Amino acid sequence: MLLADAYLDRIDFLRYLPQTDCAECGDKTCQEFVQELKHARKKPADCPHLSESLYYPFQVALNADNLLPEFPCLTVPRPGPTGLVEINTPPDDAPILISGNNIHTQDVITSILGTTKSPFFLLFTDTRGDTVDMAVILNSLTAEVISKEVVKSGILERVSHQEIVIPGLASVMRDELKESTGWKVTVGPICAAELPLFFGDRWSPPGMA
Repeated sequence: MLLADAYLDRIDFLRYLPQTDCAECGDKTCQEFVQELKHARKKPADCPHLSESLYYPFQVALNADNLLPEFPCLTVPRPGPTGLVEINTPPDDAPILISGNNIHTQDVITSILGTTKSPFFLLFTDTRGDTVDMAVILNSLTAEVISKEVVKSGILERVSHQEIVIPGLASVMRDELKESTGWKVTVGPICAAELPLFFGDRWSPPGMA
């Protein structure tokens, strides 16, 4: 079975390292250290300048290949439910994540969000069941679609901010969305498994008191 690309190779681990190239970890460069992490020959704690609060996000992202559900390359859209989902009883300052309503995309994102007790609002927009990458190509996910779905959900009336986080694959619509709505639009990672690193110390382990 030909599997769909989960974009695990697009996780930018280097972005979240101190990048001092101090060699105290035993490697000559941070790039080498990332390769050691990927091959499980080292762990995040081996970097003496990495914040302890990032150990867990790194572990989740590094283990994503075992964590995320596999799904086949799709020949037809697979629509799932649309609308707002509340993760971990979010308060009014919780981040608002935007995604599409492909059923497999939803499984991937909820699997990642299941690794934290941190709160989020998650809005599944109607992309006619297309995955985010295909939705951008086929125009089933556009700045207009996102803005309409956000307004329809009423989420901005429930939060104390006007910032949304769009998928990295939808980065091309950031400026248009920002200009047409006045909202703060942040581009998230391309791979959902990078979300723990993207939110950093806000990504608390489920069992954390």
